[in-house]
Formats: sequence, structure tokens, C-alpha cells
Amino acid sequence: MSEPKNQHIIPQCYLKQFVDPKTPAGYEPYVWIFERDTKVGRKKAPKNILAETDFYTLKGDYVIEKTLAQIESEYAVIFENKIKNKIPLEPYEHLVFCAFVAAMLQRTLKQKENIEHFIDQVVDHAKQMEIVHGVPHKTSIEWEKGKEDAHKLSVIQMIPEITKILSQMNVAFLCTKNKRISFITSDSPAFLFNSKLQFQRFMGPGLEQKHVEVRLPLSTEISVCFSWINNLRGYIKLDEDMVHDWNRMVYGHTHQYFIANSQKLNRRWFRRLPLDPVFLWRYLRYEIQQRLGWFRNRKYYGKNKRTR
Repeated sequence: MSEPKNQHIIPQCYLKQFVDPKTPAGYEPYVWIFERDTKVGRKKAPKNILAETDFYTLKGDYVIEKTLAQIESEYAVIFENKIKNKIPLEPYEHLVFCAFVAAMLQRTLKQKENIEHFIDQVVDHAKQMEIVHGVPHKTSIEWEKGKEDAHKLSVIQMIPEITKILSQMNVAFLCTKNKRISFITSDSPAFLFNSKLQFQRFMGPGLEQKHVEVRLPLSTEISVCFSWINNLRGYIKLDEDMVHDWNRMVYGHTHQYFIANSQKLNRRWFRRLPLDPVFLWRYLRYEIQQRLGWFRNRKYYGKNKRTR
């Protein structure tokens, strides 16, 4: 039996939920994959996209790919039998589902680049410290050697930790009301969102923050939202405006490609801000406060400088 060298960054069982329903008879089902910046799209079969050779292979060992494949196969059955039919999950099914979402948070190319960028910063800092203290470049070299496998190791090490947190959160399956509108997905489909932090630039959301949400489109008709909000659970129908806003956020977290079940795009997905009056008011209030604070500080320091 050949080893799985062509490894999907985003699993096929997941991508198949976004195929074009108008695929002609006799053709292999396909999705529409669009470049994030140009929004140029082309139709591709799920097996032919978002895959790389040995993306998870660790020094010739395929344990990570095989572990992910096991999670995917169990999730696919749960999705088809339970989630698709809007049936509550049993405890074990819930745990498998949490593991699948945890994997989707960790396994992407975007996450790989984030980890490698962090290591580059550590290496640069270590080299500076080694020069300052006149010691051999031992620590920086060790970090550089570990860079190649850092993402692969984080995938397998972080899934249990993230699964444990997700299993304690409330789960809401958000469903479209009709087939006129569909959820889209991307090459970085699972993401964290905290409405209380969306205006600041220095700290990202964390899983244990009170207002954090973990969002992931599951198909063209269902998305999932993990949160600490007690009354946000079960299967909930969304109106068209909320689905469009969800798609706007999915596009905003896209790394290189986003995926839809149709060639037709909606301009509302690409707006920087949603057309929500409450959101716009909060955004404007935040910007005004920031500018007033900057003006007061400038005035204060300018006054002190003149009195010296």
C-alpha cells in the first residue's frame, strides 16, 4: 500500500460540501475556487485543489496525515448522518467534531506561515543576544533547524489541547433559510472572532476569552459557531443579510483562495465593514475616541515641551 504523499491542506470530504449543484451529468463534481486578490475563479474538482506533497510528512513518517485522515473519516459520517439532518450529536460524536474543528484551525498554510514567521523573529532576537554576549550561535541554529517541522508538530500537539477547550464551549449550527444564498469557504476556513477586539490592532482573539467565537462553514447550507454564550446553541436559521455578513468574514480571513458553489459572487462579501448600523456606530465612536486621545496627548506633550 502506497503512502499518502499528496496531502490535502483542506480535506476533500470538507470541500465536497461546496460543489456546484449545476455540475453537468457525467462530469466530476467541482467547486469554484477564486484568487483572493483578483477574484478570478475557475472550476476544479476537490481532489485537485489545496494539496501539497508531504505537507504533513515528518521525516518520512506519515502518522500526522493518517491521524488527520482518521478524524476526517469519522467527521464525514457524523456530518452526513447527524449535522446535515439537524440531529443533536452524541457525546462521542461531539468530541470527534471538536477534534475536526481543532484540526481545521491548525492545519492550514496560513497557520504554517504564522508559525514560521514567529520562529524567524525568535531566531533574529537570539542572534542579536548571542552577538551582544559574545557567545556561539547555538540557540539560534537550533531554532532554525526546528523551523521545517514546527508546523507539522504543532498540528499533532495542539489538536488535543484545542479539542478540550472546544468541547467545553456552546455549539450553534447556523443554517441558511433557503437555497437562494449559500455559505462560502476558503483555504483558511476556521477562524477566531471577538467582537470586543475587532477595532484594536495589538491583540488577537484567544480561545478562552469571554466574547470569542470560533467560526467554520461546514457546507453551503450550514456553518458552526463555538462560543461561551449560553443561549447560542442548537440549530439556528439565519436570514440572508446574516449569511452575507458571515461570508464577508470568511473572505476577510482568506489566505490565498476562497471557494463557492457558484461562479456568481456578491459584492457584499468584499466590503471592509458590514452595513450594520450598530457596528458602524461602534466603529465611528472608536475611531473618534482614538483620534481625540491622540490629539490630547499631542497637545499635552507639546505644552510640556514648551515649558521646559
